[in-house]
Amino acid sequence: MQRPTTTAGQEAGIVIATRVGILFFGVLVQSLLAYTLLPEGRGAYAVCTTFAILIGIFFGLSADKGAQYFVVTKQLSLSQGVILTLTTCLLASGLAVAAAVPLLGSGLDFFQKADTGSFYLALVLIPLISWWVALEAQLAGLRRFARLATCSLLRSFLIALGLAGFVWGLGLGVEGALMALAVAYVGMIAACLWHLRRHCGLVAELPSATGFFLIISYGSRYHLAQMGSYITPYSGILLLGAVAGPADIGIFAAASALMFQGNIISGAVGTILYPRVAGNVEKRVELFQLSLRLTCWITGFALLAFLAVSPPLVRLLLSEAFLPVVPLIWLIAPGMLAEAASRIFETYFTGANRPGACSWASWLGLGANVGSFFALYPRLGLAGAALALTIGLVVRSIYLGFMYHRATRTSMRGAWLPRVSDWVYLRTSGRSLLNLMGTDRSMPDSTA
Repeated sequence: MQRPTTTAGQEAGIVIATRVGILFFGVLVQSLLAYTLLPEGRGAYAVCTTFAILIGIFFGLSADKGAQYFVVTKQLSLSQGVILTLTTCLLASGLAVAAAVPLLGSGLDFFQKADTGSFYLALVLIPLISWWVALEAQLAGLRRFARLATCSLLRSFLIALGLAGFVWGLGLGVEGALMALAVAYVGMIAACLWHLRRHCGLVAELPSATGFFLIISYGSRYHLAQMGSYITPYSGILLLGAVAGPADIGIFAAASALMFQGNIISGAVGTILYPRVAGNVEKRVELFQLSLRLTCWITGFALLAFLAVSPPLVRLLLSEAFLPVVPLIWLIAPGMLAEAASRIFETYFTGANRPGACSWASWLGLGANVGSFFALYPRLGLAGAALALTIGLVVRSIYLGFMYHRATRTSMRGAWLPRVSDWVYLRTSGRSLLNLMGTDRSMPDSTA
């Protein structure tokens, strides 16, 4: 298997460009959900998917991150990494489903926000999402960003197609939306496995006990961080599920989903950084500083542009029924800027084999979120829930930033103030990417 020969700037350009396509389909999906399900159905869909995603992640012990780290650092082969993580995810999904069934009949208010049949259908998503997360981590670790982007685009396209068919065409409502999601994940998993087998040397192997111990050891240390990272975007939905009606949950879910679509820049940069720095972060501090500055400043300008046109855009994308989303996204926006910085900080600590710092940050942020929610929601309603989300994201980012500066002994000015060299780097990387795409279209995937 050839190693990619592209530069970090070229790879970032490829990933960001393709994630713009993913963003387009993501917004299309949100529009279809809004127009077909309306606020009440959107809320029911949100609680079903939130429950399936979070209970699956809880039992997964972050095996995907453990396998990614040891494959990237060449302590496990790709085949061992994939077999171990898929096996672990399958076993964990079985435990998650077994734990979920009694909860569905518990009578808790959260499970009254959608039909019981919809919750049972959502359980199908548990193994599918866990397998996709595992395969996504391996493709990113191998720097197969072009194929990872293709698979992600395929998922978004299939979700949009499924919503148009199952919900809009057949009128299946929330159940149709869940079926569309399941079909999309099946298609994406099949595409990823095919690529890994054909181009990356994936073969069937019996999982080793040593490898299993390695990935669970790493994953268990990162697990609190991953749980916190997954819970954070859904925290408002979880909390509102106990105190609000489906329509209010649908409004908040649409607002948070739109805003978290804006993570394409920080997500892309973090994806590019990790395989380059894992196990060698001490020598790449300057690269982290550059990534932090570019990510935060570009994200900030993008958020301002989006907020400036948010009222007519929300009316067009989500319909008049979702106009209460507009003030919520203004309140969530500062938290999204903090989230952009957190993504880079987390990449540093996971690459340094110090996932514990990420765990502390995630749960400090989540604690601030929950505490703020119960203080603000009774007085401010959905605006209080949005403010609570932002407070949690900011607290998490502040803690990670403090730990990062203490670990690297870098100055605040050096990390945050933009430099002329940053824009030179952007311009040079953009030209290099255009040359790469325009002069060698026959290039094999390993160099893309």
